[in-house]
Amino acid sequence: MKVKLYCKQAAQEEYMDKLFKGYGLDYEATEDQPTLQDYKDLKGQGFDAIISIPHPTSDPEFDALKEAGIKHVVTQSVGFDHFDKEAAKRHGIGIHHAVYPPQSVASYAVMLILMCARKAHTILEGYRTKDFRINQNRGHDLSELTVGIIGTGKIGQCVAKRLRGFECKILCYDIYENDGLKEFCEYVPMDELLAKSDIVTLHAFASPENHHLINAEKLALMKPTAYVVNTARGDLIDTWALIDALRAGKLGGAALDVIENESGYYYNDQRGKEVPAHIAALEELPEVTLMQHMAFCTYLSANEQLRTAIEASYLALNNLPNPYEIK
Repeated sequence: MKVKLYCKQAAQEEYMDKLFKGYGLDYEATEDQPTLQDYKDLKGQGFDAIISIPHPTSDPEFDALKEAGIKHVVTQSVGFDHFDKEAAKRHGIGIHHAVYPPQSVASYAVMLILMCARKAHTILEGYRTKDFRINQNRGHDLSELTVGIIGTGKIGQCVAKRLRGFECKILCYDIYENDGLKEFCEYVPMDELLAKSDIVTLHAFASPENHHLINAEKLALMKPTAYVVNTARGDLIDTWALIDALRAGKLGGAALDVIENESGYYYNDQRGKEVPAHIAALEELPEVTLMQHMAFCTYLSANEQLRTAIEASYLALNNLPNPYEIK
């Protein structure tokens, strides 16, 4: 059984080699992100599975992979909305994702929450332009504020536990309430959470039901001074509705590590290239802090993503029970 791994990280080479050998898998690895032509070139090379990072994978890609004899595709990410699941089924190719501990994303979300509370975007821009006047930089201590958490799965729970130490009021919304959080958090309906929160942080998963969970109607419920933080999935927010609210002064700002339709843009060198319209519009707004889908990006997470991706390949190729399979 042979696996092709794309987007190899040089710092993980020794660890990666041990993992593949430990699972009894032959492999080849490249630092390149795959293209459709790369998938076509796999034909005749004897690979059974591939591991890559998120990028759009639909009928053309799955067709090329099937022609090359690929039986399984594994993404080194928790999210898998870049896969066309129906296309994978049509071609008889199994798709799988990786997992990693929630701490990295949770800590990153808290960092962005603190940046919103303390107006870090204004401070950084002031330093860039050498405008050191203090009044526009005056922020809030987090203990003064109410933070709303939408989605209290593993990452949302981890965020809540970290926020507890800052002594802010914490509101939560989830279809499935977590009794362990009720000691220091209050579960409320989502509309109430949006209306009462000074900062709203999103930790819901991507699904058809959650598409544009935060839309124009929901944004209108928020305080005009409120911030929205997204380290979950980009399509939870209707980006143009968010832009309209910010332009109209109906929202204090946003800190976005993820943006809808980012696939194929982030994780590539885009210097000198055209910026997608929705991202360009956000870049023009001084009250918006943009990252590049980096919340997960720690050594801890990277090693766990790689380990679980290789484990997923091993389980899939050996027809063993596989918790990483996407159905």
